Order: sequence, then structure tokens, then C-alpha cells
Amino acid sequence: MEARDRTRPAAPARRRLARLSRLGPLAAAALSAALPGCVDAVTVEQPPPPAALGVNESRALTLEFLRFDARRFAKTLTLDELRAIPRPTLEGIWLLDLDIAALIENALLKVMYMPPAEVDALAPAAKNLVGLLNMTPENADLRGTSLAGLLGVGNAVGLPTSKILSDLVGVAGNERLIPVQITSQAVLENLVSTHPNTQRRSGPPDDEHPDGIYPVAPHSIPVTLYDVVTDFAGLAEQFGPTPLDPDDPGGPKHPGFIKAAAGVKAALDDFTMTVRVNVNALPYKGVDATMAGVASVNSTPGQIDTLFDFSEPDWLELDNLARNLSIGELTLAIPESAMYLPGGTSREPAPRGDSPVWEQPPWEFEHILARAGELKAAQIEEHCSSYGPQGTSTSDFQPVKVCVDGTGWTEITVDNSIVLEEPPPPPSYFWDILLEVAQARLHDGGLAEGEANLEVTLRDVPVGVKTEDLVASIKENLAKDPAVLKEMAIELNDNAAGDADFYLYQPSTESGVAGQRDYLYFVAPDDIRKDDEGERVRDYAYASPGFFADAALTKKVSSTEEIDGDALHEKVEVQQGDTLYFADDEGRRYEIRIGDKPSVHRLALTLTRIQ
Repeated sequence: MEARDRTRPAAPARRRLARLSRLGPLAAAALSAALPGCVDAVTVEQPPPPAALGVNESRALTLEFLRFDARRFAKTLTLDELRAIPRPTLEGIWLLDLDIAALIENALLKVMYMPPAEVDALAPAAKNLVGLLNMTPENADLRGTSLAGLLGVGNAVGLPTSKILSDLVGVAGNERLIPVQITSQAVLENLVSTHPNTQRRSGPPDDEHPDGIYPVAPHSIPVTLYDVVTDFAGLAEQFGPTPLDPDDPGGPKHPGFIKAAAGVKAALDDFTMTVRVNVNALPYKGVDATMAGVASVNSTPGQIDTLFDFSEPDWLELDNLARNLSIGELTLAIPESAMYLPGGTSREPAPRGDSPVWEQPPWEFEHILARAGELKAAQIEEHCSSYGPQGTSTSDFQPVKVCVDGTGWTEITVDNSIVLEEPPPPPSYFWDILLEVAQARLHDGGLAEGEANLEVTLRDVPVGVKTEDLVASIKENLAKDPAVLKEMAIELNDNAAGDADFYLYQPSTESGVAGQRDYLYFVAPDDIRKDDEGERVRDYAYASPGFFADAALTKKVSSTEEIDGDALHEKVEVQQGDTLYFADDEGRRYEIRIGDKPSVHRLALTLTRIQ
């Protein structure tokens, strides 16, 4: 097995400045606040690491248990300080699932009400989209579709085609055939909600989510602290083309829905994040068995459940978020199918009919259109309208009849006495009619099938969420699951040094006094220190974590019983004369003989390598 690197690198400049010797930043700040006057800087020379033990070699070591309890200590981080935290740590802090229904609707409204000069500058497909979103009975262009026969029907009975369309859909002549709310819902369901990154997000593993994968709320995108402090710099990457199966990166992909995004201002330049914590800010002293020396373990992971007092409203404060969150420039993308997709002509298979559009990927434009038509059809009341020579008539001669039933099935019949150049459209579902007309208009300007992929760039699109609601959601979510703040808390109280295998812990008594009982805690995965990029410096490679009564490691004497809120670590109470055994992460086995207590908070032991 490859030996782990035991070299202890010097702390990076950013972290060296934040520490007093090997105290973490929280402890250093708390001590600075507690001590009056000025304190001269102290430089502590670190001794060279001891030599590793050979088989049957022993070394006497003394561990010390230190406490410095900071109560409601406020740590304020500026935007620059937050950005200096490693990206994986920031990305691991989920804040909320942001409902983007309002964003999508606002984006569609921006398209619908785009100034004529900007419309003229659009690519042909995007320009056609503007027309489709604004289609009304009066401006509907039926050329090249089976509905073109309605023109002849209208002429035959002396009424405009728009009247027939208005009565069919149940809207006024200048009212849009498909309201923006319905179009927005179809886009959300078919395009946004089918993207893998709007369906699941990463989080800390727990009993309900052992794989660390959490569902995202419908119609939402997950937002992390990284998104906030970087002004959502990763939107296009996160919601662009993505494998449908994260375990198969070379497999089929979702095309994404955000092509580009810029100018998002979530956190103002003077943004600050303040957290108030109750923490023992000093590290735990433990043993690095491979080097047979004393090492420091970050004390934060075992305190995460008691670190924040959520009963206090100021446990977390986010100041100077943008008042009105908006996206300065947003490019939305919707692909079209490479083939023409005719509307259906049969009721079967129910309830959608036989159009091939329903077999296509849901995120394609044609499928979205069909879904929008289906949603609109659900709002149309079942009815029949009959028309005589001067429009709707009560006379016996009513040669034109338009009916739609409760399923959206639509029939237009014309008496044989009416001579038409083209027959009326065949019976079909309402969405089949819409699909045919929309496909014809989408390709205006000579666009061939497959050439009408939609991309439209919009400016100053409101996200549609109030800052106070955003902050309230963030605080509520973090209070429900404080584990997501664990990595940042470790970073703020970064006081680890070396690579301990176990450490000394003294529980508090009912009177608040520690030192009457001594426990050895075996390190857990969260105790592995990180490098400057936020990556663990070594794997958690312990085959048999914990302490044992025999050298063969078959009789475990440690457990994860909860002590002072810690149920994470394997732990065992020890007294003078006890003998324990364990294996390090390289498979070497050791004996621990517990010695005397030089003082209340110190414990002597002898470490012997036995294999």
C-alpha cells in the first residue's frame, strides 16, 4: 500500500495570517476580542516531525485536552472572504430551491413585448417565436395548414375566420390564443423540469438520503452559497447541455435551457454574512500513529449539532443582498425537432390521439406547443357553435357547425350545399390544430425543418423573488439541516495540523467541569484535513475504524454512543492501565497502553507498533 504523505506543509499565507500559532481563526478572533490591550505577534517554531515507528518499537506520548468555549461569537465574512473559501465548500452549502416560474414567465413576457426594432434584429426563428406568442384569432395566419379551409367557410357564410376561432377557443378576437401563463407552464414542465440539475442536487448523506442526492422542488433550481457570492456565474454551465444519466456522461443529453447568462447581481459589493456560534474553538490533541507524534484534529465536526442556536433570530445575517434580483442578460434556448410532426387525426390512443409529437423528447419546441395546447384545451368549455349566412343565427339554415367536447376533440362541419375550394379541416384534438399552425409559422422565412432552433437573448429579466423572502427561506432551510454548513464551519475554524488517527476528549459533567473522565475518539471522515482547494489530503482508508481489546481486532470495545451531542465518532473511555489495539489507514497495527495523568487535562500513553 502506498504510504500517505506525512510532510506537514506550511499554512498558506491566507491562513497563516488568521491563526495564532495553531489556533483556528475563530479562536484567534475570540481571544483577540477577550484580551485587553495590544498583544505582540508570537512566532512559534514547529519542531521537525518525529521518525516513524518500526515494528515492536514504542514511544511515550502525552495528550492534552484544551477548551476555549466561544458563546454566541459573531464571525462576519465579507464577499472577498467568502469567495476565498474553496469552491467545493461553497457549492456544498445549499441555500434554497428557487422557484423560477416567475422568471420563465417574465422571460416570455419580455419576448412578447419586445420593441419592433429589437424584433427586426432577431434571427428568423426567434422572430417567428415573437409572432407565435402574440397569435390571436384576428392575426392568426392559417396559410399552408388544413385550417386554410376556414377562409372559404367564412367567405361562404359571410363572417370572418377570426369569429370562428374566437368562438372555438373562447377568447376575444384580439386576445392571445394561448395565455402566457399556459405557455410558461408548458416550458417549465417540458424543458426546465426535465433537466437533471433541476431534479436533483447534492447534499450531506443522511438516513433518508444515504447517497447524498436530494430532490429539487418542482419548477425550481437549487441555489448554493457559491451561486450567491459569484453572482450565479455557473448558470449556463449548470443548466446547459447535461447527460440525462450522471453515471453515463457519454450517453444521451438534455439540451439545456440556458445558453448564456450575465449581469446577475445577487450580492452587492458590501455584502456580508454573519454567523453566531457556540463552539469550543480549540483543536483536539491526538496521535498520528504512523509518525508516532502528536497531531491536532479540527474540533468543529463533532459540534455541528450545537454550533448554532436557531432559536436566536440573529444566528445568521445576510446583509446587502440585491434588492430586486434580476438577470442582466439571459439567452434562452429551445430546440426544435429535426422532422415535421403532423397533428393527429384519431381519438385513439386516448387521451392525446395519434400525433407522433407525443413520442418526441418533451423539451423539443413542438412537444412544448402540443402540451400548451393540451393545457388550454382543459380550459375550453364543451360547446357547439352554429353559423348562418350572417354569422351565428337562430334560423333553421345553419350550414356551419363548430364543436369541441370535454376531451378537446374538435369538429368543424359544413353543409354539403356550401361549395368550398378546400374542404374544412378534419376532426382532431385542439392541440393538433395548434401544432400544425405553429409549425407552419415557425418556419416562415424559408427555414427548413431542423433550422428553427430557438435562441433569444433578453435583458434585465426579473427573477420574481423578494430579498426578504429569499433570506427567510435560506435561514429556514439551513436551520432544518445545519449539516450543510459543516464544511464552512470547519473552514472558519481551521485548526487541524497533521493526520491524527485518534484524539483525547473529556466530556463535560453536569456542573460544566471537564477532566473527570477520559475518552479516546477515533477519527471520522470529516476529520481528514483539507488542502487549499477544499479537497481532502487523504482518503479515509481505515479498514477497521475504532478500538479493540485484542491485537487481531476482533473484539471492538468502542462505539458511537452520543456524548455531548457527538454520535459520529467511535469512542471508548480509558483509565490508567488499560490496553487497546487499533489499525491505522495503512493497515499497520498498534497497541495503546494508558499511563497516568500528569494533570487533570493531560493523559500519558505508550504507543507500540505490533505489525
